[in-house]
Amino acid sequence: MYLANEKKLLFIIRYLLSIIILLLSISLTTFLYFENKSAFEKIKQETEVKFISEKKQLIKEQIDNIYDYVIDEQNSTEENLKKSLKTKIYDIHKVIINIYNQYKDIYSKEEITLLIKTIIKDMKFNDNRGYFFIYDKDGKNIFHGLNVELEDENLIKHRDSQGVYTLKESLDSLKNSDESYQIWYWKKTQSDDHEYKKIGFIKNINELDWFIGTGEYIEDFKKNTQAEVIKQISKFSFGENSYIIVTDKNNNYISHINKDLIGKNAFEKIKAIDENNNLKAISKVINESQGYVFLDFYKPNTTDIKSKIIYLRTIPNWDWVISTGFYKDDIDVLINKEKEILTLAYEKNVKELFLGSLLSTFILLGISFYISFIIEKKLNTYKANIKSYMDENQKQYELLAQKTKLVAMGQMLENIAHQWRQPLSLITILTSGIKIKKELDVLEDDFLLSSLTNIENSAYHLSETIEDFRDFFRPDKEKSLFSMNSALDKTFKLLQIQLDNKQIKVIRNIDDLSINGFEREFLQVLLNIFKNAMDALELVPSEKYIFIDIHQINSNLIIKIKDNAGGIKEDIIKRVFEPYFTTKHQSQGTGIGLYMSEEIITKHMDGELNVQNTDFEFEGKRFTGAMFIITLPMNI
Repeated sequence: MYLANEKKLLFIIRYLLSIIILLLSISLTTFLYFENKSAFEKIKQETEVKFISEKKQLIKEQIDNIYDYVIDEQNSTEENLKKSLKTKIYDIHKVIINIYNQYKDIYSKEEITLLIKTIIKDMKFNDNRGYFFIYDKDGKNIFHGLNVELEDENLIKHRDSQGVYTLKESLDSLKNSDESYQIWYWKKTQSDDHEYKKIGFIKNINELDWFIGTGEYIEDFKKNTQAEVIKQISKFSFGENSYIIVTDKNNNYISHINKDLIGKNAFEKIKAIDENNNLKAISKVINESQGYVFLDFYKPNTTDIKSKIIYLRTIPNWDWVISTGFYKDDIDVLINKEKEILTLAYEKNVKELFLGSLLSTFILLGISFYISFIIEKKLNTYKANIKSYMDENQKQYELLAQKTKLVAMGQMLENIAHQWRQPLSLITILTSGIKIKKELDVLEDDFLLSSLTNIENSAYHLSETIEDFRDFFRPDKEKSLFSMNSALDKTFKLLQIQLDNKQIKVIRNIDDLSINGFEREFLQVLLNIFKNAMDALELVPSEKYIFIDIHQINSNLIIKIKDNAGGIKEDIIKRVFEPYFTTKHQSQGTGIGLYMSEEIITKHMDGELNVQNTDFEFEGKRFTGAMFIITLPMNI
């Protein structure tokens, strides 16, 4: 019976952990493979939607920008016209004054007048629509750039089409100002029934007691502005098959990349492809002022009809429609390229997943076999020691030795079983948990990774404590990047049993930050501070706490460690970092722990270590304790 149980125990030691690792590895690899595959298919589907959505947003932004440009030009039409008229008057006024100043002492006023009229008679602007006129202060016309017959006529009683005495209005406005804008309404021709708004600008010529003026119909200037806007729009292009289209109120092209279409009706071109669907969709969006349209249309410079997505927007007042778009087959090319890249990346990831899984499995199996070998070796050593002990005492204490042998063997086996009970129980619980969650399809990555980590930690349980102590006190030679979380975990791993025995609760409030420095020396600092806090808390009857706060403030890492042990006496708190200073009995402390901690922080890590007493509240209760503050620069 004993031999059978021993064989079972040896079988468990040799193979159980390896079998568990193998099964977990297969399960995890299978799960990750199907997860990656599902994610890959989802990304492929989202890629097409993403590309089209981004392209739609891009053409909308392009049209919106052009819309804003056109509206700005619309709103500034009158202002630009005023500036233009003012500039023209200023230029001609300067010419007249120069002539007058040059010849006033040589020629008579009549001769100067003739000279001025001769020089400015051919001066026109705005495609010869713009001309100048000069009147004296009595209303007599001195010069008229358009109608010579009006010269020398007194037009003081002349009215525009709305009955306004324009000359009287001009003279009145120039009494209080040297220059002025005016609004007139004129018919362009005698047979024209429509009155057009005209903006004028007049300016005094004080030297000759005249005033000079000019004007322009807003409607005519607007056409110039529209032509300039169309000229600017025609320069915009966003790729080979992406360009701006402008149509007028009659749906005729007034701007298109294909110059042969200018002046032709856009709806007639669209009718030739799909009279019903395309025209209805476009008309609907035009009525709504802006929006997307999906239609089929010719690609530039080809006879191919392709699906196209366009965005259009109407221009108020000018009755224009501006639009641009993209052909779906152009986007399909980009989408397919992106899908090819994703496919290659997916295949690479799958390959790396299987290779990584295979490598990890072999490594874990190797580790498990090695651990099993070590345990089996120790078990055999224990058995050999027991047998040797029992054989040595068998003759003198035959009966007692026999009983002792059985008892000792039972104790050793119980010790070994106790050593393995906790890790094996933990492994069994974790694997069962994984299996159940998998069967219920609620297995989460965090739970799976946490379980595997605990299984791995259990496998190292028997030998890692000695290694932890040896690694902890091994001196640092070079700085390295280490995590605050990791440093605290290593420290509490060494202190956890003492914390539990002393019933001390640790409250952590830390950010996951990393710093470049000497990790093992830093661990010694933490160990010294925590040991001092634990010693101080021995005098506290209940509710023993140690609080750790770690945060980044500006470019510094701030670590605050406090307890609720009542604090340090004010007469000694300034001496706690002095060498060999201690309030403990000689058998309990040397007085160099905090001194060495300050040396490490200030000289090795370029930081500061301070201590102060603090009052604080926790869970509705007030406490007092000592708080150590470590300040470290993040760039050390």
